[in-house]
Amino acid sequence: MVFDYMDYFVSMSVGLTGFSRDAIAPQLDTINIKAEYLQAFDDNLPNGTAEQILIQYKKLFEAGGSKPGSEEQIVGQMLGGTGTNAAQILAMRQLIFLWYAGAWPTVLADAGSPTGGQTFSTVLSADSYTQGLVWRVMQSHPMGRTTYNYGYWANDPPPLSAYLENPV
Repeated sequence: MVFDYMDYFVSMSVGLTGFSRDAIAPQLDTINIKAEYLQAFDDNLPNGTAEQILIQYKKLFEAGGSKPGSEEQIVGQMLGGTGTNAAQILAMRQLIFLWYAGAWPTVLADAGSPTGGQTFSTVLSADSYTQGLVWRVMQSHPMGRTTYNYGYWANDPPPLSAYLENPV
């Protein structure tokens, strides 16, 4: 990518995932998964598609006055076809999958295929697997990795809101 689009990537990711900016890009970020995801987004798409998407997002964001909280509306416009083509919409869907699963979807099969609409993917790294948003939504943790103390399962889980923000 020619320019640094991290701020727009984070903003667009907020709109795509429904998670807060603090969850997507925490101020104290020792893992920096957003950089790994931006690199995967750029590397796995052909002909500068990632940059085109981010430029389109930037234009719409700035046209709307660059207001925090407008991310979902802008992403909705883009997924609805405002300035985006089918390949870009598919790329945005792949990015959603990446944020939630920590893996890049390599094959998206339709429901009429022999695989019955399954998605096949490649995990980027151990960090991408453990940082997948799906664990927060499930109020769980990845197998083999937890920040909870032994015996945490004996207590009622915290509310869902505790998982959807940036956990300690």
